[in-house]
Amino acid sequence: MIFVAANDLLTMFVGLEILSLPLYVLCSLARRRRLLSQESSLKYFLLGSLSSALFLYGVALIYGYAGGFGLTKIGLAQMYEQQSPWLLLAGLGLVCVGVTFKMGAVPFHNWVPDVYQGAPTPVTAFMAVCTKIAAVFGLTRLLYVGLGALAWDWQVLLAVIAVATMFIGSAVALWQNDVKRLLAYSAIAHAGFILVGMLGAVAAQSGLADGHVGSYASMAFYLGAYGFATLGAFAILTMVRRGSQEVTGFDAWAGLGRRSPLLAILMTIFLLSMAGIPLTGGFVGKLLVFTSAWRGGFEWLVCVAVMASVLAMAFYFKLIAVMFGREPAQDDVAVAPAGIGTQLVIWIGVLGTVVLLSLIHI
Repeated sequence: MIFVAANDLLTMFVGLEILSLPLYVLCSLARRRRLLSQESSLKYFLLGSLSSALFLYGVALIYGYAGGFGLTKIGLAQMYEQQSPWLLLAGLGLVCVGVTFKMGAVPFHNWVPDVYQGAPTPVTAFMAVCTKIAAVFGLTRLLYVGLGALAWDWQVLLAVIAVATMFIGSAVALWQNDVKRLLAYSAIAHAGFILVGMLGAVAAQSGLADGHVGSYASMAFYLGAYGFATLGAFAILTMVRRGSQEVTGFDAWAGLGRRSPLLAILMTIFLLSMAGIPLTGGFVGKLLVFTSAWRGGFEWLVCVAVMASVLAMAFYFKLIAVMFGREPAQDDVAVAPAGIGTQLVIWIGVLGTVVLLSLIHI
């Protein structure tokens, strides 16, 4: 909340560190997979520290250009200062590296699958949803309020990152045979789709036509649909077990539709929403951000995003086929009874995924 609401770069850095430091510890708390969990925590700590240092170095360069940390002051300096913008552009690039790392966008995504797999599943769910939402809105505020005069520069940069993120996340996910890693690459691909919405939101900040959701609201809607589906999917992930330990390999999930038909159907709903299939909140979210980007002048990027969406459908349907189309391969895998908290998260996710359709008039 501090990171998103901050009005100067130093406060944003403080918020970023308050967000990051507890996560480095939380990622190491998986007791039954201690070695893997600690390895993921160390990797996240080292790479996260580097990204924070780059962010802070970018802040220093921007301060050298503008003479202040406030976003408003930085914006005014771009309008009235006559000095060379190269110092500001270098600061912009480094600050974007620090924030897009938290989003898991390419080329700063390599930590995501390993950290997501090693961290306890509730922590992974929090990282996949809350940290991504904070990074998206923090970056949007920074670019629009503080660096709006450089829009022609950072729009091209973010468009390139969005294309690479969508396609690399979707393509690599096709080769995964672990549910948790598949959801990790899904989160990477969604970071690319969110960047498409961000570009549309900033470019079309004057709003859309009557009867349509505004550009920033469309991005918030997409994040809401993504958040409900992701939290529900990770909650189901905690229930497929061998003894007292979670199992995430495809072999263990084979035949889940026969072991627990209701659970498999609920997981399918979440996967279809992530894929952007009609009659789900994810489809409406993608439609809104694509519409926003189209009206903001990014027609080519929307066409590329649609092709990436088609590619992304393949790995979601791959997991659905595993659950319903394969015989159970491991007899010692069972579906654990869900506690009240787990049931609450799952059903809130289902309701959010389905009910979001009725909250908007397209």
